[in-house]
Amino acid sequence: MLCQRRLGNREVAAQLMQLFVARTDVYGVESEKGWRTVKESLTIRQVTDHLEGKYCLGVYPFNEKGIVKWICIDIDFKRSMLAYSLARQLFHENCVLLEDTGGRGMHVWILLEPTPLWQASMLVDKIKSELTAEIFPKQRELKPGQYGNFVRLPLGIHHRTGNRSYFLQGPPLAKLRPYQTCKHRIYDQNGEPNCFFNYNAPGFCTFENCPIKGGGFEV
Repeated sequence: MLCQRRLGNREVAAQLMQLFVARTDVYGVESEKGWRTVKESLTIRQVTDHLEGKYCLGVYPFNEKGIVKWICIDIDFKRSMLAYSLARQLFHENCVLLEDTGGRGMHVWILLEPTPLWQASMLVDKIKSELTAEIFPKQRELKPGQYGNFVRLPLGIHHRTGNRSYFLQGPPLAKLRPYQTCKHRIYDQNGEPNCFFNYNAPGFCTFENCPIKGGGFEV
C-alpha cells in the first residue's frame, strides 16, 4: 500500500488540488443521504475535510473551458492490474496510479497536463480500443452549462463501506509527472480538431514528437 498520509493533511490536500481538481466552482459531496452537487468554491479546506473523513468529495474531470486534468478508468478488482498495465504502456509509468476506492471497485488514474476535452476524448478512445470499462470523462466536447460526471476524489472514506481509499500502485503524489499531449490544434479534412501525426493522418501526438510544433492554434 502506498501511504500518502505521512505528510500533513493540508500538504496532501494541496497535491490533490493540483493534480485532480480541474473545476473549482462546483463539486460533489457524499453524505448519509447520498451524493449531491454543490455549486460553491472548492478549496484546500474542503479537500482537507475530505482527507479527515468529514465527508467525501467528487471532482469533475474538466473545467468550464473544457480543460481536463485526468482520465479515470473505473474497473473491477479482477481486471484492475490489466487496466493499470495497459495505461502504463499507452502513456508512461510516472503518470498512472492504481487506487482501491474503498468500495466495490478500483480506479486507474492517468494524470494529464491540462488537456483540451476534444483531445482527452481521443485518448479515451485509444484505451477503449483495448479495454472494456467505464472511463471518465465520458464527454467528447464542451457544451454550455455542462459539468460532466464527477468521480470520487482519492484518499477519502467511502460512506457506504466506511473504508478509506488508498493507492496500491504508482509513484508518490509528489513524484507524479502528468502526461503531456500536443497542445497545437489544427483541423482535419472533416473539420475535426485533431493533430496530424504522420502524413496528414488524423490522430494525436505527444508534445515532444509533434511534427507541427509552432503551428496551428495553441489551446
